[in-house]
Amino acid sequence: MGREERLKVDDGDVANAAHHPGFVHIPDAGTEGVRTYHEPAEPRPLQITFLSKEGEAAWTDHIRRLLGAGRFDEAAEILENDLAGFDGRIAKRAKAMPLDAIMIEGWDDLDEILAEYEGPAITAVTAGLANEPDLVFDTSQEHEPTLMFNLYSDDVFDFSSRADHELIEECHAEMPGWSGHDEDVEFYVSIEGFAPLNSALIQCKHIHFLRDGRDGVEGRAPGGYCEYVLGCWLRTTRFLQAMQREMDAHGLPGGARLITGTVGMNADVATVIGAKAEAPAPSAAATSLLAAKRGATGAPLPEDPAPAATLTMKKWEPKHDPLADMESGSSLRQRLSGDAPAQPATPAPPLVEPMAPAPEAIEPEPAPVEPAPEVAIPDFLAPQDPPPPPSRGGFFKRLFGKR
Repeated sequence: MGREERLKVDDGDVANAAHHPGFVHIPDAGTEGVRTYHEPAEPRPLQITFLSKEGEAAWTDHIRRLLGAGRFDEAAEILENDLAGFDGRIAKRAKAMPLDAIMIEGWDDLDEILAEYEGPAITAVTAGLANEPDLVFDTSQEHEPTLMFNLYSDDVFDFSSRADHELIEECHAEMPGWSGHDEDVEFYVSIEGFAPLNSALIQCKHIHFLRDGRDGVEGRAPGGYCEYVLGCWLRTTRFLQAMQREMDAHGLPGGARLITGTVGMNADVATVIGAKAEAPAPSAAATSLLAAKRGATGAPLPEDPAPAATLTMKKWEPKHDPLADMESGSSLRQRLSGDAPAQPATPAPPLVEPMAPAPEAIEPEPAPVEPAPEVAIPDFLAPQDPPPPPSRGGFFKRLFGKR
């Protein structure tokens, strides 16, 4: 079978292979939005801006600053104007996704759910947009991003006393202070309307601009790359616009603030929506108690001194040394081999604290006595010691010694 015959695959075989559990669809090089891109006859202004890294960074920083400041409509206007000159797959889907196409379900149920909630007061809500991993391998259907919605109180992290910029700085930390401490509230919010653009961005292969001459264009940034950047930022902007719309329509109970943004969407930003709530006024009981402490003049009374620490002294006793009761290896072998007679264990004398003798009971020390002169004893009169029993030499000597 020749090469041409092997490459000829019937449509029926392709359909059967698509149902295999391990089947992965690889788009053809001519598929729109994958490799082939029809550049416009004249470069668009954004293609000239993106020619240098500095130009692209300045443009991106401007969009990010607008979104971080809550100026979502201004950022959307810039993105829509830049998209007008492109006609690729991503640009077409981005233009077909106005704010009205983004629908959020479940937000209006929050007031009713929190009315029955018996936990602490909700002071902050986080809403993050993200994609599930490995969606690039599933081209059989379009994918909506996932909305992560969590509610928090001041029990672990004091949201009420933090300014907006402090909350945003905490979002950029490796582990925000409120992470993993959301309140256990059965509340679900879903979002729809991003699937066409979101799927096109996931499947796009031109997500990098190398600027080394291998991109196939000269004198301009690739149009496919520019569309990808515009589509990512428009997806983020539409999400923030939808969050602002829901806040204006329903708000959050108790003056809670909304910390929202995108996660892992190649156009990530975090911002705070909602005014900072004022600290609650003290109750009447707390006010009367404070007035009683201040006295009739209203001047604050000096604070109560801190109680003095009580020290408890304990008589020192030496710690028991567990190694003191252990026998050395040589003494243990001697006792097992019978080289040395076993000595009865002498009980340790009781610990009795000695009492100092009375002054009158002290006796004078005796005078030193001169030792008696030694007298030489003949060898035949000296007592003879019995001969020692024959030594067995210990276990290791009997094991390795010669007979």
